[in-house]
Amino acid sequence: QARKMLVLLPDIMETQQDASTDNKMKALLVFRNVMGHMKRKEASPTALQLVEKLLPLFDDESSQLRELSICLFKDVMQMVVGNKQQMKKNVRRSLLPLFFHMSDQSESVAK
Repeated sequence: QARKMLVLLPDIMETQQDASTDNKMKALLVFRNVMGHMKRKEASPTALQLVEKLLPLFDDESSQLRELSICLFKDVMQMVVGNKQQMKKNVRRSLLPLFFHMSDQSESVAK
């Protein structure tokens, strides 16, 4: 089932831009579960696409959503194999936003 859902993840993420916080949380949990059941080589292309979609969620008003998106970002980056150039580009773009969240009001997000 995870393999079948893998191709849907970018589309699900695309539809989440205007969704409620609760729906975004549910979608991120689906991403985490699906990616967790995949082998790194299978999940790598989708992982790179998801990273770009996760960056805006780092600044969401919900601390739970910020924390979950940052944790998923870390997990997704560990799934990437090959394409090191694109991974470096995504990591560089995320470093400053992640740095700012080290002093987040929510202790769990800052951690």
